[in-house]
Amino acid sequence: MTPPTRPFATAGTATTAATTTATTSTVGGPAVDSTVPVSAPVRINVRALLVEGDRILLANERGQTWFHLPGGQVEAGETVQGALRRLLEEQASIEPDHLTFAGCIEGATAGGGERAGVLDVVFAVDRSWAAEFGSRLDDLDIVSASLASLSDLHLRPAALRQLIPEWLLHARPAWYGTSAR
Repeated sequence: MTPPTRPFATAGTATTAATTTATTSTVGGPAVDSTVPVSAPVRINVRALLVEGDRILLANERGQTWFHLPGGQVEAGETVQGALRRLLEEQASIEPDHLTFAGCIEGATAGGGERAGVLDVVFAVDRSWAAEFGSRLDDLDIVSASLASLSDLHLRPAALRQLIPEWLLHARPAWYGTSAR
């Protein structure tokens, strides 16, 4: 991925995974305490970090006030990269040129009265935005937002606030999650 302008670089500041909070909000569910171990199976999601200059591609479930990176759940028998390619095609007619592992976010969600573990695997995606794109699904909007506006947006999972700028600054994969053992 071609390094974009570094809008998050400021002298003397650094953000680390250690600053994540214990309450994690994941896509499709309310915030839950992520320090409590989950006994149910873990759902694996795969997400695309698409940045061009000072713009980032985000998805929004229609009627919701929060945003997430394009992508979704990995189905049985799929690789995470295969699932991401399928989901990007289904959601926005995007065919990625190259995928680079950017990090993982471990969290939990409470849906239907049960807690479930969630692991979001994030890949930086090389793809020219020269071609048009847009949502192909009735319940999903694909939008371009300014990187500078990320702090004003409600992102899910919340750790994207750290993963995105850290990746753009250092291009090093990172793990964001609980350390309770």
